[in-house]
Amino acid sequence: MTDIKIAGLTVSVDNKYPYLAALAADYLAPPGSPPDIAVRVGDGEIEKEAKLTPGLPPGYYESVCAYRQIAEHLPDYGAVVFHGSVVVLDGVAYAFTAKSGTGKTTHTRLWLSEFPGCFVLNGDKPILRFIGDRLFACGTPWRGKENYGTPGEYPLGGIVFLRRGAENKAEPISPEDAVQDLLCQIFMPDTPGAMLGTLDLADRILRATKLIRLYCNMEPGAAHTARAALTGDVSREEVKK
Repeated sequence: MTDIKIAGLTVSVDNKYPYLAALAADYLAPPGSPPDIAVRVGDGEIEKEAKLTPGLPPGYYESVCAYRQIAEHLPDYGAVVFHGSVVVLDGVAYAFTAKSGTGKTTHTRLWLSEFPGCFVLNGDKPILRFIGDRLFACGTPWRGKENYGTPGEYPLGGIVFLRRGAENKAEPISPEDAVQDLLCQIFMPDTPGAMLGTLDLADRILRATKLIRLYCNMEPGAAHTARAALTGDVSREEVKK
């Protein structure tokens, strides 16, 4: 049994393999914490997951299935799993998302190199959660192959939808323009009630934070263009291309 604390929730995982406990070593809940969510992965689920990506340890498959089960419960707590990278700068979180291969990881690294004090909250599958009326980005142990991430919850200052471009250009977009992109990047539960809850949360997310479409290259100016659009802070000689 492994009890973890993510997004302000205590999650109890009845795990069979030690992989998950090692993965979540920085996210362990205090002993005796009553669980908000409890999950257990069956052998059949592990076998099914192994057929999709063979050759990995069974504990890895168990951890993937466990997070999927957790995600099914999250809408009950005003939360969703988001596929993207989240950085924190000056106490505010900023999320980047894109189709695979667009350069999300590269853009994240540019923020780390260009802005002192910036760090990665989660590099792959953070949680977005409403706590009260505020939207927060939350670290999780599921951090992607680069393993970028740290525990914590920070107010979300914006979501950036990345596109490749020869030059760097950022434009604000409306919730209506962003809805399809967002729905492609959040976990959609199988159960009807949780699915409807997730759709409601997607609408709330789109209306609760700044939305930016960024056409960008792989140069440092891309990070400055994004930051200027998110915060209004124009730096690096009025944002070099």
